[in-house]
Amino acid sequence: MISTIFITIAIALLSAPTASVSLLRGNNINIRLEIEGTPDDTEFAHDWKHFVDFQEVHQKKYDTLKEMEDRFAIFRENLRYIVYHNSQPNITFTMGVNQFTDLTAAEFKELYVGGYGKGNPLGSYGCKAFSSNAAGAPASIDWRDKGVVNPVRDQGQCGSCWAFSTTANAESVWAISTGKLLDLSEQELVDCATGKGYYNMGCNGGQMDSAFKFIINEGQCADSSYPYTSGTSMKSGTCQKCDSVVKFSSCYDVTPNDQIALKAAVAKNPVVVAIEADQRYFQSYSSGILTDATKCTTNLDHAVEVVSYGSENGIDYWTIRNSWGPTWGENGYVRIARSSSTNDPGVCGVAMEPSFISV
Repeated sequence: MISTIFITIAIALLSAPTASVSLLRGNNINIRLEIEGTPDDTEFAHDWKHFVDFQEVHQKKYDTLKEMEDRFAIFRENLRYIVYHNSQPNITFTMGVNQFTDLTAAEFKELYVGGYGKGNPLGSYGCKAFSSNAAGAPASIDWRDKGVVNPVRDQGQCGSCWAFSTTANAESVWAISTGKLLDLSEQELVDCATGKGYYNMGCNGGQMDSAFKFIINEGQCADSSYPYTSGTSMKSGTCQKCDSVVKFSSCYDVTPNDQIALKAAVAKNPVVVAIEADQRYFQSYSSGILTDATKCTTNLDHAVEVVSYGSENGIDYWTIRNSWGPTWGENGYVRIARSSSTNDPGVCGVAMEPSFISV
């Protein structure tokens, strides 16, 4: 059954002849919304208020009233899923409204996941093997507390997670070695670490060891001299010359599926990893520890960085620095369950392809 209801909202028409619509205080306009089933007025009003708040917080703007209607329907469906998940007993993480709540799962995957591309196999870029039994590693460590991790950044609608994760790693490793935490340029990698010898594809994906090879060969310039623009343009640009401010000598591949070796590596410095992030597990993640490997498998499609490990309420975890901005997750971070196995790919494949750069 289709029920048609009319509500009065406040909108502002921001430009003509094609109006851009955002929920701001302005002229009253009746909008016709068709909802499956018989809507409960109280529930509808509750959802609409959340949608209004969502648009204001995340500065969402829709080109037409039809688009706003469609986005509200998607928002409501996602909100139902979030409420349902959070009502379940014994959950280890919560979901919440974020900048992705007006997207379908397919749209989220297309726009924000898939920037990690396997390309050439690991080892083909000259990284050395790293293996350790973690003897002497502390029970927990958090590199954020040591002042060697920059604030979380936002890759925008560009499949450049490979450039963001490797740049974050270069920044932290450089800071640990020299005491200087720099802001390095992701855009340089997006524009320049491509073509023969590197094979990255700008906003269409890339590989972390390949990015490390570029940084080792060419250095990396400061973000201030080569700022990030692909998040809004959604494409790479022409490679520009810039002055490198860092120098690295090598990179290391941590033994795959060995979470003991990964612990030893993270005890040394942050480590880049690949995960599967195209699930609702990630789209609506708010806080807590992801523990269910059946809901987040090992189809690796997103590059991120492990910056800490520890334990909470009896659950061991990795802390992952993402590149979707600080409004997602735990101020831009997600925690994923950690094991003490030498033969475990981990939840979301976190231990499958770890690597790091070295001064």
